[in-house]
Amino acid sequence: MKKGWISMIGGVILGLIISFFTLEYDGWKIIHHDREGEVFQVTNEIDFNLITNSFLIIVASGVAIYIALTLIGKFLNNKKT
Repeated sequence: MKKGWISMIGGVILGLIISFFTLEYDGWKIIHHDREGEVFQVTNEIDFNLITNSFLIIVASGVAIYIALTLIGKFLNNKKT
């Protein structure tokens, strides 16, 4: 039970850190001008590729942490016997 919670929380934290430093999101803005060249509307939109890639990195980090904890647990149990 502890492995599941640790891997979920650790996956979210580690995945967000990796996503922040590797995906480099600058923001996606659409600027609308009128005929005189004045800005009358700025639309900020979400990049769905960024969200999808961040989610996949978070899931992969959680799975990697769970596998590592499982292997460490098996190694320590075999070492005791």
